[in-house]
This record gives sequence, structure tokens and C-alpha cells, in this order.
Amino acid sequence: MQTTTVNEEKNSKLMKGIVVGAIVGGAVAMLDSTTRQKVKRATSNAVDSSKGLYTNVKENPSEFKNDWMDRIQSASEVLKEAVNDAQTLYEKVNDEVVDQVNQVKEDSSEVISSAKEAGEGLQEIGSKVKEAGQEVTDTDEQTTVPGSESRTPGNVTANPNVK
Repeated sequence: MQTTTVNEEKNSKLMKGIVVGAIVGGAVAMLDSTTRQKVKRATSNAVDSSKGLYTNVKENPSEFKNDWMDRIQSASEVLKEAVNDAQTLYEKVNDEVVDQVNQVKEDSSEVISSAKEAGEGLQEIGSKVKEAGQEVTDTDEQTTVPGSESRTPGNVTANPNVK
């Protein structure tokens, strides 16, 4: 509870400082005659505008009310149109994005299928190449060289007389 009191004191001091600063700043600004003239004109215009509005409302309250109701209704209709336009745009973009995502899914499925088929084809080719290689090595093992013993690759005997 003590920290709350300390925070409240700090906030209170801050608010006092802001108010004092605003008053001092306003007073310093009023030292300039141009600023004083601008403030007088702005204040006079605000007073005149308020008096004119008050007089208008006092003389024709129903007209003032109807005018404001028309403005509010017009603004409401424009806002509804904007919301409808935004919703239509959202639906259009959403549909296009969903269609494109679905197309990408289809395309990627086709690519994956093609890759699998290519992989299977490569496996078949690899097994045929392996089979052909085995046939070549099997044929070499059965072949004999005339005038020598049967030789197989990797089983070569050295002739001690040849240098």
C-alpha cells in the first residue's frame, strides 16, 4: 500500500508540473504582440461561431436536429457502403488466394507423383545395369585363356619366370 501512495504522490507532482509549465508557457507566449492578436482573433471567432450555433439551435431546434440527423444518416450510409465494399474485396481476394493455394497443392501433388515415377524408373534402370554388370562378370569368370590355367579376375597367378 505504501508504493501506491508513493506513485500517487509522483503522479500528483507530475500533474502540478505540467499545469505550471503550461501556464508559464502561455504567459511567455502572450508577451509577443503577434501571438496576442492571433489568440484574440481565434477566441473571437470561436465565440461568434458558438453564438451563431446557439442562435440557430434556439430559433429552429427541429431544423437543426433534422440537419444533424440527415448528416448522421448520410455518413452511416457511406460507412455501410465502405464496409460492404471491404467485405466484397475480402471475399474476392480470399477466393482467389484459396483457388491459387488449391492449384499449388494440385501442382505439387503432380510433381511428387512424377518424381516418384521417375525414381521407380531409375531403380529399374539401376537394377538392369546391375544385372548387365553381373552377366559381364559371370561371362568373364567362365572364359579361359588358351595355354594357361583358368583365370578369374582377382585370382591371377604370377609366373615366376616373367620379369
